[in-house]
Amino acid sequence: MATRARVAIQLKEDKIIGSYQHWDGYPSGLGYNLIDNWYKADKVEKAIMLGDASKWGYFIGEKIDFDNRESETYEYQNVYYGRDRGEKDCNHKVYTSEEAYLKNGFNSGEDYIYLAKNTGQKDYLGKPQVTWFYAKYDMKKFEPVESVAILDHIEDLQRHMKETLKEVA
Repeated sequence: MATRARVAIQLKEDKIIGSYQHWDGYPSGLGYNLIDNWYKADKVEKAIMLGDASKWGYFIGEKIDFDNRESETYEYQNVYYGRDRGEKDCNHKVYTSEEAYLKNGFNSGEDYIYLAKNTGQKDYLGKPQVTWFYAKYDMKKFEPVESVAILDHIEDLQRHMKETLKEVA
């Protein structure tokens, strides 16, 4: 079952661009991936500009066969409806403000929406990086996603570990 989401970035002129993402949209899935791999504004913007995606991986990647899950890079790269499957009308959307994004970001059945913002945060080399925020369909404002994503990811790993140990025993 899909957990739909929308990924967006706030641009310098306060305009927001975002695109739909179909699989694993919950904080421990997509949210964790975003904070772990998508912290450079230009990379995030490029990925969103490619439009709606089946899934976001660790990097944008190149055109691949949408249905070939055996492809060498399928598990690791973004997979897009337009670029990889040839679908039409799956471009990114533009929002005029955070409020507009919060109000209209759930129009395709999204459970979560994510927003990358430049808050002045820097990486370990002193280079600027985005800060990720999220909202669930029933939230009234964006909240930082990092702590939620990490804690939920740890719970997922613990559940997986318990199941693995049961199988081995």
